[in-house]
Amino acid sequence: MTSSRAVDSGGSLGSRTLLDKIDKLRELGIAGQVPLPQMVVVGDQSAGKSSVLESLTGFHLPRSVSLCTRHATEIICRREDSQSVTVSIVPHSPDPKKLERAQTFRRTLETLQDDGFESIFEEAAEIMGIDLGKDKIKAGSAFSKDVLRVEISGPNEQHLTVIDVPGMFENETPGLTTTSDIELVKTMVEGYIRESRTIILAVVPCNGDIANQKILRYAADADPEGKRTLGVLTKPDLAVEEATKKVVVDLVNGKRRDLALGYCVVKNRGADDSSTDMEERHQKEKAFFAQHPWSALPDDRLGIPALRARIQGLLMSRTKSEIPKVKEEIAARLKAKKQLLEAMGASHSTPEEQRALLGKVASRFVQLKGYALDAYYTRDTVFQEQPDLKLITRMRELNEVFSKTLYGAGHTRIFVGATSPLKAHPVNGNGRTLEPGSESMSASEDGESEGGSIRDEFYYVDCTFAIPNDDQGELETVLADPYDCTSPLEDDILQHIEDEYLASRGYELGTFGAEVVSGIFKEQAKKWRPLTRAHVSNAILVVHHFIKSILEVACPEETIRSSLWIFLSDELLQRYQAAMEHTELLLGVEFQGRAMTYNPAFEKALARTKTERVKNMHTEEKKFFCWGKQNYVLSDTAVVDKLTSLFNKHIGGNDPIKKTRQDIHDVLHEYYKIARDRFVDVVCQQVVDHCLLLGPRSPLSVLSDQLVLQMKPAELEEVAGEDVTSRDRREALTREIDGLNKALKILRF
Repeated sequence: MTSSRAVDSGGSLGSRTLLDKIDKLRELGIAGQVPLPQMVVVGDQSAGKSSVLESLTGFHLPRSVSLCTRHATEIICRREDSQSVTVSIVPHSPDPKKLERAQTFRRTLETLQDDGFESIFEEAAEIMGIDLGKDKIKAGSAFSKDVLRVEISGPNEQHLTVIDVPGMFENETPGLTTTSDIELVKTMVEGYIRESRTIILAVVPCNGDIANQKILRYAADADPEGKRTLGVLTKPDLAVEEATKKVVVDLVNGKRRDLALGYCVVKNRGADDSSTDMEERHQKEKAFFAQHPWSALPDDRLGIPALRARIQGLLMSRTKSEIPKVKEEIAARLKAKKQLLEAMGASHSTPEEQRALLGKVASRFVQLKGYALDAYYTRDTVFQEQPDLKLITRMRELNEVFSKTLYGAGHTRIFVGATSPLKAHPVNGNGRTLEPGSESMSASEDGESEGGSIRDEFYYVDCTFAIPNDDQGELETVLADPYDCTSPLEDDILQHIEDEYLASRGYELGTFGAEVVSGIFKEQAKKWRPLTRAHVSNAILVVHHFIKSILEVACPEETIRSSLWIFLSDELLQRYQAAMEHTELLLGVEFQGRAMTYNPAFEKALARTKTERVKNMHTEEKKFFCWGKQNYVLSDTAVVDKLTSLFNKHIGGNDPIKKTRQDIHDVLHEYYKIARDRFVDVVCQQVVDHCLLLGPRSPLSVLSDQLVLQMKPAELEEVAGEDVTSRDRREALTREIDGLNKALKILRF
C-alpha cells in the first residue's frame, strides 16, 4: 500500500488542543460512559464509505473483506514533526483477561505499507475475537464491539478524527455473515448514531435509489430533524442517466430538505487505483466536477477538500458547545460511581482487608452493646430509631415482671395469715372474667392479680413490650416450654401440711424432721421451675433479637452479615445453652437438696411469728372479756370454751398433730420467703446479668476485636470473602472512577 500526502494549504482542521482533549477522553474509554462529540462515517455496503475515509485521512484501509469491515475503526490524524502510525485497541469486553490483552496491544510503524498494516490488522482481529481462519474467512465471531484505533502523525497531516463503523447489509453471506451478525451490525450502527453529540456522515452512492437507502432511514430515526446528519454522495461518475444526475444536483442544491446540513458530493478513486497520490486524486476529482452538470453546483459542496472544510466547522462547533456539558456529565457520573463504590464498602479480597473490615464491624458492635448495657441511649441515634434496642431497660422490666409474678403467684397455696393474700379477679386475653385459679394469672403491684395471657402465643409475660418471637426456629433446641403462672389455690394449707406430715412421719419425739419441710416446700414452690425457665427463655429471645439487630447496624452488607451470623451461630447457641444449664443448676440447688438457710433473718422472723401468734391470741382474749363486761356476765363455761378456741386457733391447742402442723407452717412460711428472696436475686443476677449480659462468656461478647484477630485466613475468607460478582463489580467501578478522574483532569487543563 502506498500513501502520498500533500501539504494542506487550507490550514489545520480545528483547534488541536480542543480536539486532542476529546481524543484523550475517547482513549480512556469515556465514550462508553459519557457521549463525546465525534464524527461517525456510516453507509450501506459498497456505498464507497472506505474510499471517502481514505480521501479524508490519506490512510488506505486494508482491502481484505475479512478485516476492517468487522469492527469499528477510529482514525486520528494529527500534525506532528515526525511521521508515525500507531495501531491499538480500545476494548469493550469487561473480561479482565481479554481487557488486559487488548490494552497491551500496540503496534507502531514509521511508514504506511499495505503488507505491514494487513498483518497488524489480522493480529488485532484475532485479539478482538474475530477468527479469520486459514483462508481469512470467518471461522468464529464475525464482528467485534472493540474499536481499532489508528493514530496517524506527520508534518503534512490534517487535524481530524473520524470513526468508521461496519457497513450495513441486508442478507446473509454464506461463510461470512448470519442473521445474528446483521443484528449486531445494526445495533453497533444505531449505538453510534443515536448519541446527540455525534455528527453522522451518511455515505450514499449516486447510482442507487437514494430515497430508499437504509442508512438514511437509520439516520432519520436517530436524528429526526436532520440537524446533525451530513449526506455524502459518492460515485457520481456512475450516475449516467440524466434523471439520476438531476436527483443528485437537487439534493446538493438543497431542494430536498430532509437533512438540515444538506449534501456534499465527492468522487473517489477507483477500487483498482492504488498508485495515485492525494494530490493527483484531488486534481482528477476537480477535473471531473468541472463538467456539466456538476460545474453548476456550489464549490463548498463539491469534492473532498470542501467536505473536509465543512466537517471541520461542524465538528469544531459541536465540540465547543458540548465540552461544558461533557464536563458536567463526567462530574455527575463520577459522583454516582463513587457513591456506588462507597455503598459496596471497603474492598475485602485479601485476608488483611477482610480482617480490617470485620474489625470495624466488631468495634461498632461492641460500641453499641456498651451503650445499650449502660443505658447511654442518647449517644447514638439508633436507639431513637429502634427503641427495642434499649437492652438494659427491657431486661430490667423482664426481671421485675418475673419478680412480681413469682412473689405474687409463685406459691401453690396461700399461707395462713399472709400479709398480702392474693385477691384474684382476673381476665384473660379476651376480656372474660375468670374464677380464681381457673386460668392463668399474675400478681400485680397492689397484690391483686390480672389475667395472664401468652403474648403473640408465646412465653407469658405482662410487660410493656412484646417478646420477639421471630427467632424461635433457630433457638428451638434451647428455649423452654411456654408457661402461664396461675393464681395460688385457696385450699386449707394447714390440712395439706397435716396430710403430708402424717404421710412421712418417722420416730421423731416431740418434733418433726427436716425432710418434711423440704418436701412440702418443693410442692409449694413447684411453679418456680417452669416460670423461671420461661423467664430465662424470654431473656434469651430479647438478647438474641438485640444481637441480630445491632449486627445489621454494624454490618450493612447483607452477604457478609449472613456469613458472619452463620459463623457465630453455634457459639451463640452454646452460650444460650450455658445460661439455661445454669438456670437448671440454681433450680437443682433449691429443689434437689434439703431446705437450708444461714440467714439470721430466718430465726428472727420465726421467733417474731410465734410471738405475734401469742400476741394475737391475747389481743382477742382482751376483746372477748371487754365485750362480756359491757353486755352480760360471762359464765365459767363460756370463758373456758372461748380460751380453748383461741388456744386451738393460734397455738394449735393440746392436739400434738395440730400443734406440729402449725409449727411446720410457720417454718415453711418463713423459709419460703427467705428462699424466694434468694432465688429471685440469684436468677436475675447470675443467669440474666452474668450469663446473658455481662459475663465473659455472655452471648453479647460473642463478637469482639479479639475474635477477629484470632480468625484464621480460611475463616476470614469464609465470612468476609468477596464473591466473584462483587469483586468484578468493584474492579469495574474502580477502573471507571480512575478513568473519570483522569477525564476531568484532561478537561481542567
